[in-house]
Amino acid sequence: MSKTSLQFARSDIIKWIITCVLSAIFLLVPEQGLYTHQVKFFLAVTVFGLSLAAFEIVPVMFISVIMPGLWILLGVAPAETVMSPWVGTTFLMIMGALFMAATLEDCGLLKRVAYLLMCKVKNSYFALLTSIMFVGIIINILTSGRGYLIIAPLATGLCVSLKGMNKRLGAGLATAVMLGGCTSHAYTYQATAWAVLLRLGADYIGPTDITPLGIIMHNWPLLIVSLVILFIISKCYTPEEGLGEVTYFKENLAAMGPITRKEKSNLLMLVLVLIYIFTINIHQLDINLGFALLPWIVFLPFLNGADTNTLQKMNFQIIFFVAACMSIGTVASSLGFGSAIASLCAQLLNGSTSPFAISGIIFSVVFLLNFLMTPMAIFALIIEPILILVTDMGYSAIPFAYAINACSEAILLPYEYVPYLIVYSFGMISMKDFIKVNIIRSVIFFSGFLILLVPYWMLIGLL
Repeated sequence: MSKTSLQFARSDIIKWIITCVLSAIFLLVPEQGLYTHQVKFFLAVTVFGLSLAAFEIVPVMFISVIMPGLWILLGVAPAETVMSPWVGTTFLMIMGALFMAATLEDCGLLKRVAYLLMCKVKNSYFALLTSIMFVGIIINILTSGRGYLIIAPLATGLCVSLKGMNKRLGAGLATAVMLGGCTSHAYTYQATAWAVLLRLGADYIGPTDITPLGIIMHNWPLLIVSLVILFIISKCYTPEEGLGEVTYFKENLAAMGPITRKEKSNLLMLVLVLIYIFTINIHQLDINLGFALLPWIVFLPFLNGADTNTLQKMNFQIIFFVAACMSIGTVASSLGFGSAIASLCAQLLNGSTSPFAISGIIFSVVFLLNFLMTPMAIFALIIEPILILVTDMGYSAIPFAYAINACSEAILLPYEYVPYLIVYSFGMISMKDFIKVNIIRSVIFFSGFLILLVPYWMLIGLL
């Protein structure tokens, strides 16, 4: 066995030991009061599964099956409770949204759109970063949150062509990608996140209370905050050498040739999906059904916009992982965790009903939990107790659902949130610079949230 193989094996063994030790800690705590037999095994199994996910030791499909299976086997909750997230239209929507992203990427339409938009870039560094960020935002809107999968490799190609990998230029480009393809989830519709939030917050949020258009209209001030972050990073990470003329995008656009029939078919599908989701307040239909049905029309014989190879590019594992993460919330609620979290938040507020104080607590809770579990699991765990707390105070649940979603974007390390991990994995930015950039980004982002967004919500009557 090679030295590298031994190192990898040793690393995996250490990760497995840490995972098992963390899980065993919960099993060794004596049962008393709220810490019942069911709670003990729930925490042990959940920590076991989420640790495996954080360390990326096994495929997420393994985690998606083993967590709910062990909860049922160990009597933590009945199968109906554990498997309840599968009921309804949520997972038809997630499958459709993931397929839509796969077929749009496969046909090349999104790359063409990105190249067309970025061909306008001249030799200004900040203009280049701004263009990349805005293209990421646009693609996020077009794909309901999957923009980072398109813009990250495009920016990496540019970074390689300009010899900026792991340099200041690479750090700037990676930041623009993160702000456009990831952070913009706070003010654009991300299908997987809102599937969890709306499903588990359904008792407090109506089916048409939060829509793709509403998310943009209610949260657009965070775009200004992102521009401020980008400007600061462009000053902190000015390239060692000038850019010169940026011809990368023009060359790649020319290499794509004329638009194909496959792209035209996918463009038609995309237009129909966008019309459906942005007019939900008019037709009042379930938004999930738009994603569940419309993307698949590209298989119709007169369109031929996709084939079986397109299906192979779908990430089917993530569908099961989202289900497992949603189950964390439903099982936790059945064990009384929701009431405990609501009680803790109420104690921290100490009688205050200030939306600024509530937002600060939400940010702190989500920020700390990000180190321990995935955002989907966090959403499933805290959405119900937070909404119970704020609605009991007389507030609308809507802005605080926005807050939970937005605060999940405050991360420091790549493993905390998959979109940021994917951007980091392309190698444009070093770990040291990634942490520095995200400290700056998280601090300014939350400051802007309090200074701009909360007062804006008050101004428009959302609070």
